[in-house]
Amino acid sequence: MRALWDFARLEESKVIYGLGFLGEWGLLRGKIGVACPSCRTKLKIVQTRIVLARALAWGVLVASAAWFGIWRRHSALVLDKWLVYGLLLLAYLSVLWLQRVSTPYLAQVRLPRDDEKLSYPLRSAYEPPAISND
Repeated sequence: MRALWDFARLEESKVIYGLGFLGEWGLLRGKIGVACPSCRTKLKIVQTRIVLARALAWGVLVASAAWFGIWRRHSALVLDKWLVYGLLLLAYLSVLWLQRVSTPYLAQVRLPRDDEKLSYPLRSAYEPPAISND
């Protein structure tokens, strides 16, 4: 799975422009599949756990920031404004990093239905080279 997300992220780094595999939220766009390199079984990528984990991470971040704000108002501890902004920025960047690292590991696969049309962006990685009779 990491190979698929690394390939899809090539567009972000402007190595291969116009792939369009990743959406705004870092999820794969469209119906994407992978194939097992040894048995050639074709599988569909399911991103439900990714969406749930991201919603949970952002919910925890917002709830923690709200709790921290309430605690700070009722606490006798005085914190510098820039320290608070720095902590919020650190928490935000930590969630972004955690999402980027964990996304491929949260993806699941299942057998596609007979009527499902999938695209296989890593097809050339698992197909054997063509043998020419020259």
